[in-house]
This record gives sequence, C-alpha cells and structure tokens, in this order.
Amino acid sequence: MTDLPTAPQVKDASAGRAFEGADAAFRRNPYPRYAELRDSSTLQLSSDGLYVLTRHADVLAAVRDPRLSSNPRHRAGAAGRRGLNRLASAEEGPTSMLTSDPPDHTRLRRLANRAFTPRAVEALRPRVTQLVDDLLDQAAEQETCDLMTALAEPLPVMVICDLLGVPSSDWDRFKPWSTAITRTLDGDVPDEVVEAARPAVEGFVMYFAELMGERRADPRDDLLSALIAAEAEGDKLSEGELFSMIILLFVAGHETTTNLIGNGTLALMRHRDQFDALRADPPLAAAATEELLRYDSPVQVTGRTATEPVDIAGITLEPGEGVVCGLAAANRDPRWIEQPDALVLARGAGDHLSFSHGMHHCLGAPLARLEGQVVFDRLTQRFPNMELADDDPPYREHFVLRGLAALPVALP
Repeated sequence: MTDLPTAPQVKDASAGRAFEGADAAFRRNPYPRYAELRDSSTLQLSSDGLYVLTRHADVLAAVRDPRLSSNPRHRAGAAGRRGLNRLASAEEGPTSMLTSDPPDHTRLRRLANRAFTPRAVEALRPRVTQLVDDLLDQAAEQETCDLMTALAEPLPVMVICDLLGVPSSDWDRFKPWSTAITRTLDGDVPDEVVEAARPAVEGFVMYFAELMGERRADPRDDLLSALIAAEAEGDKLSEGELFSMIILLFVAGHETTTNLIGNGTLALMRHRDQFDALRADPPLAAAATEELLRYDSPVQVTGRTATEPVDIAGITLEPGEGVVCGLAAANRDPRWIEQPDALVLARGAGDHLSFSHGMHHCLGAPLARLEGQVVFDRLTQRFPNMELADDDPPYREHFVLRGLAALPVALP
C-alpha cells in the first residue's frame, strides 16, 4: 500500500455537497471525486448533513461497529424519512432485514442464510451456466446487441425466480417492479419516484400471496417453501417479514448482480489485456470477479446511524447522527491497495468492501460471485473478439446502485 500521510479529519459544516449524484459526469466516473474526498483534510458532509467516509480503514470500522445502525429511523431530522424509508414506515409494515437491528436481523438472516451457504450456492453452478449459455445463444444471433437487456438484466431475475420456485412464464413481471423499488434507495429522490414504487411493492405482495397459498397447499423443493415451513414451525417469521424478505431478494440480489455484470464487462472491454488474460486462463474467473467488484462496485455507498456516542474518523458521532460509508471510494484507497485505479485481475482482492462487512455483509454474496464467475468466463470464451459499439455507454440515474442503462456491443 502507498504510504500516504493521514491528515486529521474534522467536521466541516461548510463543505457543501460531497456527492452530486444527479450530475451526469459524476455518474459516468465518480472516482476522481472520491479521490478528492479521501485526500481532504476535512470530513465533508452530504446534502443530508451526513458525514462522508471514504478511506478504507474508516469505512471498514463504521460498517463493523454494532453501535452504528443501518436503520435510518434512528436518524435525527428529515434525513431519516427519505427514499426507501418512506416506503417502509412503521405504520406500513415490517422493516426488512436490510435495515433491521438485532435481534430481528439475527433471526431473519439465520432463516434466509439456508439458501446461501457456499455448498448450496455451488450446487447452482450447472443451472447458472445453462442459463448464461442460453442467453448468449440468443445474443449470438445478432451482430450488435445490448448486453444489459440480453444478459445482465435477465440472468439474476431468472436465478432468483429459480430459487423461489417462480414459474418461468412469470419471470418478466419482476424486472420493472425491482427497478422501481431500487430507485428509492437514493436518499434524495423526489416524492413522485417513491409514489411510483408503491405499485411495485403491491405487485410483489399480490403475486407472492397467491404463490405462498399454493406452496402451503403443495410444498416443493424451493426457497419459498422452506421459508413457509420455517414460519409454520414457529420460527417467528411473520407473513409481513416473509414478504419483505422476498422483495429484498429481488431488489438486492437482482439489481446489484445486474450492475456487477454490466460494470465488470465494460471494465474488461476497456482493458483488453485483462480480457485476453481471462480468456486464456478460465480458472482466473474467481479472482477476476473479486477484482471487478473492487474496481467498480455495484453498490457505491451505504448508510449508518449512531445509536450511542461513537468515535470514528476523528469525530464523535452523537446518537441520531449519520454517516455515508463510501464502499466504492474505500475500494480504491491507496492506503489499502497498490495501484487502486488499475484493473489487475490476478490479484483478486477478496477483502474489498463491495459487499459491505460486519453483520450486514451481503447475504447473497456467494450467489453474486457465482453468477459473475460464470458470466465473465463464458463471455470471454464465447466472444473473444467482442467490441464496444458505444465507447461512452449511458448510466442509470441511480447513485447508491451504480450501473449501466445500456451496453451495446458488436459480436463479430
């Protein structure tokens, strides 16, 4: 790691907006701004008044600290009522595992973890490979295609639907619902975006209420039947929590993996030497997926709120004060990793923060890794001469979840 001086970080209430997520140039490449924030001698504030952490050591300490909660309802003032939290107020239903604290989080995670053990996920590799090959067969029929719509978007939905036992004829229903809900993850979204997501939540609930009825009458070998069985066995999983968990599987497991595939493929195509290295050495896919996750993280930031006084990054957070944990910024901190802006597949930096850390380490990380490994291996083998059809592909408006709106490629 580069030996850089560590300047003291102090509160700077005049710093203004640390991130400008609505800016198109920032969405195309936020990493120069992240570097400025890491090198600043002051701890800057977001537009919501949250302290912004961008150095690896600080972000790691924050996401591991149990005194810093992921539940924004602990936050003082209006910032705790923004974005996704307006979809899940206390009056409207249970908090999801994503924003819950122990003991609820511990209980919910234990139940869901049954589907995501390393052994259970590895057993899915043949099925994921088949799905990828089928999608690439369809893409190969065109000279030019959008890899987002041809591969990155449908694959994670197919895998999650397979896990839950959703009939393939219904798979197309879930992408627009998931997209509408994930847009609310950004804290500064307007009210109309939140209101547009409500029908998506209702769509999930109505669909799975019917499917849950079928599985109660006729259990099958799928995750939905297993969760219903846990509920019936008195494991304290309420029906509302079951709905929240299903929605979380789609929102967190679908959109993030879509972005991993899109961001990772773009990075490979912009670094042809690394693309060729992976094509020549297929077992490199595991390390390559870790490096691609580090290089351009599908999840850029996460939030934490102090539930008691916490000293971090040279300041004391009082209860109700929050921090933005810059996962993507931390992944390129030269204090932690050599040549952070270079893509070097072979180093496979598996201790990156793209899946966060601590109690909220991404539950679906093993599945996302598996899908990435299969996709990057099959893509480079199947289309060794694939080229970008647009050197500057567009990004979606999201800030928390960073991903491409389209990735046009030529398939010679």
